[in-house]
Amino acid sequence: MAVGRALRRLAFTVATLITVATVAAAQPASTPASTPAATAVAAVADPLAVKTTSEGWIWAMRYWTPPAQTRDLVGGRAQGVVGIGRWGIAFRADAIGIPGEFAQDQVKTFRAAEVGVAAHRNLWGAGGVVVAAAAGASVARSLETTAAGVLPDFPKAFTAGVGVRVDGPSWWVYAAVGQHQALHGVALVSTYQVRTSDRTALVGEFAVGSRSSFAQLGLAVRAF
Repeated sequence: MAVGRALRRLAFTVATLITVATVAAAQPASTPASTPAATAVAAVADPLAVKTTSEGWIWAMRYWTPPAQTRDLVGGRAQGVVGIGRWGIAFRADAIGIPGEFAQDQVKTFRAAEVGVAAHRNLWGAGGVVVAAAAGASVARSLETTAAGVLPDFPKAFTAGVGVRVDGPSWWVYAAVGQHQALHGVALVSTYQVRTSDRTALVGEFAVGSRSSFAQLGLAVRAF
C-alpha cells in the first residue's frame, strides 16, 4: 500500500511537471523584454558601458625632473579608448620635439617618443562621474644621443602601475601606485586631461618617488 501511494505521488508529480512544461512551451518564443532588440538597447543603456573613442592633439608642455632644470617641449598625440562592455582598453602615442623645430610629419624633428596602454573596468557611477579599477604601462625613449653618441638611460625601463581611473563629463584622471620610468623606487603616478573647450584641454602628469619627483603641465589643441 505504501509503495502504491508513493508511486501514485510520483506519477502525479511527473504529470504536473509535464503539464507545466507543455504550457510554457506553448507560450510565445519571446516577449518584448527578452527580444534581441530589447537586449541590445539594455546593453547600450548601461551607464557603466565604456564608449569607444579616438582623438588627436597638438600639445606644449613644461617638464620638471628635479634636480634637472625645467624643459619646454611640444609634440603630437594620438589616443583613444576601445570599449568592450564595462571594460576599456586605452592607448596613447606621443611624438615629442623642441618648440620651433618640431613637425609632426617629419620624423627627424622628433627628440623622444612614448607609447602607453591601460585597461580599466568601470565599477561605479553617479552624477556623471564613473570610477574604474585600472592598470597600465608606458615606455618612453629618447631619440637624442649624448655627447658620447649614446642614448641616455632612465632609472627604470618603463612606467607601470595599478590604481583607479575616474571619468567626468569633460575630464579623466588616472591615479596609480607602481613605478615611474624617470624615478627611482616605488612611485605614485597620476595623469590627467581636462577639456576646457571643444578644441582645447589641460594635460599633464605627476609622479612622486621615494627620492625624487616628476611633473609635466601643458595645454593641448585638438587636431581630430
